[in-house]
Amino acid sequence: MSTPTSKEPIVELIGIEMRFGEGADQKMKVLEDINLRVYEHDVMALLGPSGCGKSTIMRILSGLIQPTSGIVKYRGVPLKGVNPGVAMVFQNFALFPWLSVRENILLGLENSKYTQEEKEQHFQKSIEMVGLDGYAEVLPKELSGGMKQRVGIARALIMEPQILCMDEPFSALDVLTGETLRNEIGRIAMDSAAGFKSLVIVTHNIAEAVYLARNIVVLAAHPGRVQKIVPNPLPYPRDPASAPFQALVAQIHAILTNSVLHDEASVTHPEGATTETVEESSYEPLPNVTMGEVMGLVQLLGPEPESLFALSSRLKKDFSTFLSVIKATELLDLVETPGQTVKLTPSGVAFHKADAKQRKKLMHEVLLSLKIFKHFADRIAQAEEKAIPEEEVLHDLAQLFPNERTKNLFKTFVGWARYAELFSYEPNRAVLKMFEKSYLGKPPASRL
Repeated sequence: MSTPTSKEPIVELIGIEMRFGEGADQKMKVLEDINLRVYEHDVMALLGPSGCGKSTIMRILSGLIQPTSGIVKYRGVPLKGVNPGVAMVFQNFALFPWLSVRENILLGLENSKYTQEEKEQHFQKSIEMVGLDGYAEVLPKELSGGMKQRVGIARALIMEPQILCMDEPFSALDVLTGETLRNEIGRIAMDSAAGFKSLVIVTHNIAEAVYLARNIVVLAAHPGRVQKIVPNPLPYPRDPASAPFQALVAQIHAILTNSVLHDEASVTHPEGATTETVEESSYEPLPNVTMGEVMGLVQLLGPEPESLFALSSRLKKDFSTFLSVIKATELLDLVETPGQTVKLTPSGVAFHKADAKQRKKLMHEVLLSLKIFKHFADRIAQAEEKAIPEEEVLHDLAQLFPNERTKNLFKTFVGWARYAELFSYEPNRAVLKMFEKSYLGKPPASRL
């Protein structure tokens, strides 16, 4: 695409805030003070950790959902309803299995005023652009994942939108197919005849953002907010092996690492909350990571510090997803992250050397040092039946962590507690209680 020429943005988000829930329970703030502008001939990447609201921003921009507060403008006019200038490409293909490739793509023009001949011309142009020649009458079940995504892209392109929005379009594909399709999108984005003026893409992949985008919006979480907008001056086509490309990747790595591992916890003051509740709300939530992932990382680390970037590349994990594992392992005092490296703590070394039973005991003690686990241990001890209903656990978690998805947090909480033989959860009775064969002695002092 050529250099931006228009002074007025196609879409503008002003002071956007998004909360989930209704009425008095509308406490989970997922976005806070989002201000973004998408200009003509722009390629913008939304990059950040899981839960930072990337997809929510895209859906607000496209008018699929309405923000709790703030203004969305399309061509300078406040947007009401679906944005007429946006076409979406989803990660799960979203094709109708009973329709042919032709019929799926032509759905993009279902409400248009084009004649049948004009629709056919647009159809031919779109399938040629994405390499679907010869597949017009094929059903989706006969296509590979990459070809299905090409159909989704062609369906969006046939609409000739002002902004093409892509929500992690390569995440459901294997590495080689994703790489091929990413290169295709880069080529299409540079084609002035592609039919759209700007591209907005949601991604977890830093190299993908640097390869495609002119502007990279790095988001922080809890709640989602803009950490930094990094302009990308590298000329197209971009060479991922070049020194400038790698330098920009490293710069964004550092920004993202700081936002995930060293971001200050955001304190929310729910209406009617006491001082004690507000203090509890500042506790750091549990990352959505399994104990298996934590143990896998500890097993992988040796005696010397390792580069965060090199380690994520070796594991073939998206960097932002990898940072969630690092954050969880750091919360459990098994690793520390000086600079841009990760290394085992003394507790991590002991955990690494321990057998399965010793690891459970070590983790039992660590979890009891976290205030959230100590909170529920005390609640259970005070309960008449020495158990508390799931709904009370969910209520407490919602109060303590209003910016989190409570059910996801509950699942992580229970998973960690079960591994450490601290709590057991009975799904039939929907109650949480102390593990019957507990290591409980005198709990260590709380540290978080």
